[in-house]
Amino acid sequence: MRIVSWKLGVRSSNTRIPFRYGRACLTECPQALLQVQFETDGQSVEGYAADCLPPLWFDKDATRDYEQQIGDMVAVISTASEAVRDEGEFGNVLQALAIAEKADFDMQRPALLHAFGVSMIERAIVDAYCRVVGRPFRELLSSGFLYEGQSVRLEGVSTMVDVVPWEKDLTSSEMFVRHTVGMGDPLSTADIQVDDCLNDGRPQSLEQYIVESGIRYFKIKIGNRGREDLDRIRAVQEILQANNVESYQLTIDGNEQYSSFEEFGEFWYAFERDESLQPIYNAVIGIEQPINRSQAFESAALQGLEQIAKQTPVIIDESDATRETCLRALECGYSGTSSKACKGITKALLNRQLIQEYRRKGDRPYLMTAEDLCCVGVVALQTDLALVSAMGLRHVERNGHHYHPGLAYLEEDSYQAVLAAHGDLYEVVKGVPSVKVVDGIISLRTVNENGFGWKVDPRFESYQVVNASS
Repeated sequence: MRIVSWKLGVRSSNTRIPFRYGRACLTECPQALLQVQFETDGQSVEGYAADCLPPLWFDKDATRDYEQQIGDMVAVISTASEAVRDEGEFGNVLQALAIAEKADFDMQRPALLHAFGVSMIERAIVDAYCRVVGRPFRELLSSGFLYEGQSVRLEGVSTMVDVVPWEKDLTSSEMFVRHTVGMGDPLSTADIQVDDCLNDGRPQSLEQYIVESGIRYFKIKIGNRGREDLDRIRAVQEILQANNVESYQLTIDGNEQYSSFEEFGEFWYAFERDESLQPIYNAVIGIEQPINRSQAFESAALQGLEQIAKQTPVIIDESDATRETCLRALECGYSGTSSKACKGITKALLNRQLIQEYRRKGDRPYLMTAEDLCCVGVVALQTDLALVSAMGLRHVERNGHHYHPGLAYLEEDSYQAVLAAHGDLYEVVKGVPSVKVVDGIISLRTVNENGFGWKVDPRFESYQVVNASS
């Protein structure tokens, strides 16, 4: 297979609710679509990849304004795509990845940003393979077709292992939604001021999501605010108790807001010791990236990790920049990492296998979670769901449907095609296709059946082209 040409387009998109994570507040979020023309065995085929372009996530350099950050994200996608095109023929996904990872990136920008660019061309390649053979992702994965049984050598600090990308098909027909509770999100309906009430037919407060969508998996974001974070968790617990939510589970997202585990431990042990918070403390299944990525592997910052991780898994997310990072994290005492399509498909598959191997040791709990970049359909969301489903993960953070007004960023005359292709995943809300959540669950039937998770014309011609192959 080889790349003949590529184009990168962008459509504007605004959130319905501001999304606060760390120092960022997301109110507008352009949607990027990569269209790649491939040639294989004399056959021409298109492959697509899509994602949102969020501020201060891949690169948390606050000195770069949002316009510069968007330029950086466009640049890494373009650089990775052009590198694979320039190389010519490649035999499988791993060969293409090796080319993309060695692209001429701006080394002053973070490795996680580079990984985003690589992941976009990787997703387009996988999508093209699904089209060439006419089979869904889960079948290509479990058959070994994508990687031809090749193993990948991972090098940690003191360990070197060979890992075969995940080759099992563990898909299920449905998945629990793990609902994000952002730092600025209203918890009770009474918290919403009259002037802030959206009345757009979708839940707005945490309480409304519980009552209307049956959510029982949650992700609570904290911000190194000490007592304020504990009081927010307490308020969440009160909402859960008032609405008789039983057997709920949650993750705590530190969003890189701490400099060390000693600092994070002050919050964590105060949480643990507070008897009134025991119900929600006992429901925590994992802690996500509390330490700033610049310090997450520093020995001084790691003091105290082992004690926490013996009881509650602690995983990395923003630190997960390269193929080897998860192995390095496991060696340092972390419990695993997150799966996000924006960080890489192959990397997620390798990490899933690696974490499974570590679980066999039985020395402490290990964990892989499924996370979200606030992505929306019809390409980005379904691709991420196809990946998560194939790996057998049973709940996934989904916040795109919460912060975005469904697929309102798309042209209205495309709505009917989306509903016809993915009627199990979407429903109409105020005339707009929106993710359907029933009893806290989304359906994956059409995701599992169709290519790389989706089957609809993405209408690239409706996007503004921001870069293309030379």
